Amino acid sequence: MTAAFAAPLSAGPLLQRIAEELVQCQAILSRIEHSVHLSLEGPVVPQAPLSWQKNLQDIDLLEQNLADLALCLSAVADQPAVRAIHNLNEGQVLGPLRLEDLRHRLQGKLACPERADPIEIF
Repeated sequence: MTAAFAAPLSAGPLLQRIAEELVQCQAILSRIEHSVHLSLEGPVVPQAPLSWQKNLQDIDLLEQNLADLALCLSAVADQPAVRAIHNLNEGQVLGPLRLEDLRHRLQGKLACPERADPIEIF
């Protein structure tokens, strides 16, 4: 371990920075989505710059960011101080989540209860 990594790291600020990184990943994905849409339509003007091609290259960046963030979160979760019992406010932590299936998985439940109509149109 190098001296740069020897200092203690506070979990709260680290988790906040990870959240900010995930917001950046969301922005990258939004650009990719827009670029896929543009690439399917084709350039409006033949001489239009193809900046969407650069955005499509961001798929690799997004994959690398998400893989590294997963490794970081896994390492944080494995720290003795974090493994110790903490009483998190479930409503505050999981309540803002929009996806019910994700919320159930984060609660440690295997699957979301069956719905009458499992398909949501949005």
